[in-house]
Amino acid sequence: MEKLKHSVLRLLGATALLWLASPFPVQAQLRIQPGGLVQLQMPQPTVDVSSPPVATAEFDPPVVNPGGKTYYRVNIDATESAIQWPEDFSLPPELKVGTSARGMITQLQTDKFRPLTSFIYEVQAPAAGNFTVSNFTVNVLGSLVQVPAASLAVASTATAVPPPRKLIMQMTATNIYLGQPFRVRVILPAGPGNQIEALREIQFDGGGLMTDKTALQQFIGPVNLDGELKPAFVSEMMVTPIAAGPQKLMAQGFSAGREFTAPITIRGQVSLAGGQPKYVLLLSDPAKINVRPLPVEGELPGFTGAIGRFFSDPPKISTNRFHIGEPVQLKVVFHGEGDLNRFVGPAAPRSHNWQIVADPPPSTSFTLIPLTDEVHETPAIPFSYFDPESGKYVDLTVPPVPVTVMGEDLPVQLTDSSEEGKTTVSLKLSAPAMRPDHAMASLMPLQLKAWFVVLQLVPVAGFIALWEWDRRRRYLEAHPEIVRRIRARRALRQEKVQLQKAVAAGDATAFVRHAANAMNIAVAPHYPADPQALVGGDVLAQLDEPSRNGPPGELVKQVFAAADVRFAELAQPQPDLLALRSKVETVLQMLEARL
Repeated sequence: MEKLKHSVLRLLGATALLWLASPFPVQAQLRIQPGGLVQLQMPQPTVDVSSPPVATAEFDPPVVNPGGKTYYRVNIDATESAIQWPEDFSLPPELKVGTSARGMITQLQTDKFRPLTSFIYEVQAPAAGNFTVSNFTVNVLGSLVQVPAASLAVASTATAVPPPRKLIMQMTATNIYLGQPFRVRVILPAGPGNQIEALREIQFDGGGLMTDKTALQQFIGPVNLDGELKPAFVSEMMVTPIAAGPQKLMAQGFSAGREFTAPITIRGQVSLAGGQPKYVLLLSDPAKINVRPLPVEGELPGFTGAIGRFFSDPPKISTNRFHIGEPVQLKVVFHGEGDLNRFVGPAAPRSHNWQIVADPPPSTSFTLIPLTDEVHETPAIPFSYFDPESGKYVDLTVPPVPVTVMGEDLPVQLTDSSEEGKTTVSLKLSAPAMRPDHAMASLMPLQLKAWFVVLQLVPVAGFIALWEWDRRRRYLEAHPEIVRRIRARRALRQEKVQLQKAVAAGDATAFVRHAANAMNIAVAPHYPADPQALVGGDVLAQLDEPSRNGPPGELVKQVFAAADVRFAELAQPQPDLLALRSKVETVLQMLEARL
């Protein structure tokens, strides 16, 4: 019995090996799903970070024809961040070096995970000969790892040499706008024996580009390559440029046998590689794209960055008849040819008669709450997108929807009890009035009225005025001379008015008295002193030397002499000082200019 069991097991094992190694037909659109929860419940291999790193180097292929291309590849089983690749690394000068790249993948070795970092250089040999890259050392976390030598043979005569294996990159557009997503297809043709391998860790080497891996699509099937259908592994993803100007794009990825990391569709009959996968970093030929900035002229309201061609269905509202303050939902459905995964719908507009709240994305709906019964339609929601084919912005504003907004309905019943408490009468509120009362012009809240904003600014303005007054008060306390000059100018203006009245009345005595007082007031802040305590000599001291010895000084003496006559014992004849009115005004202007 035991021998029978062992025979059956051996037979099943041999059948499984033959099934894995041979091509097998698969129905179209069959999807291979990853392990999911079953894989999470199984014991996972450990990550090996303690084993010493080992480096390998090779030319792929090692033999080429003159002018043919090959790849120089160095593999080190360590993380990329732990490797200090030499900055002065160079290949033999006879070799022409093209593009270069580096990448990292986590490889499964029997029962453990091990990181693998690959450095790759595209090489072209212009002439026949043998070329060797000598061994060198690389610093990996403080340890020196020896990279072995690698040789390249360039045949002197044309021989049948298979071309190096590389990726093929196809793009839907090369002349695009900033922020316009475009689809990139990375193709890994079938290897020897038409065996298909998975492609992992796909990256695009190029600045100013953002890859959306959430829209990743993978399938295995025949692809048209150079006019011939060939089986290949295809990975499609969306790429969005985030910087304007010429950009250089190149794809890279690791071949990984049957390690499919995402749902995949198999079309037709294919052959999957069996056994332990061989992780090889592959590159594609670089491609150039031109990224143009979006035009500023012609931009329409409501543009949120949508680029492509879109259209919308007529908006639908949950109900066309509702009350004030009752929320309703307005839903808008958008279709189009652009990237709808990252589509940003229109923003909620501001309205005095509606409270509008945009529902969380990705839904393109709004919650509308009417604030008055005077509206008869929902507000228009501005929205626009940019059409890259025409190079213009297109208006896609959501049109208004007719609605009927009713006033508040208050079906409240009140109970009126009699004094004896024996009978009750059920009272009802009257129906809503068709017109608002004189004390309530509308049902719009005070917070939404224009004067309410101004009212909120009144305390702020009062605080600023109070702060400015206190700042001025403190400044004048620190500078009392300014206060004296201000008061002197005010008193001087009053004396000038009295002076004009005395001239008009022909009163020479009053004229002299007010002229002397005005001069004393004008010079009082300079001492400082009370104007009544000053004399003519104090006024003369404030005049400059030419004026003091000239006509202004003589006029000051005459005015004070005439003003002091009232203190004399005997009356003395006085000149007609009213005729000197213009000269007195000139002297007062000179003294006032010094205040």
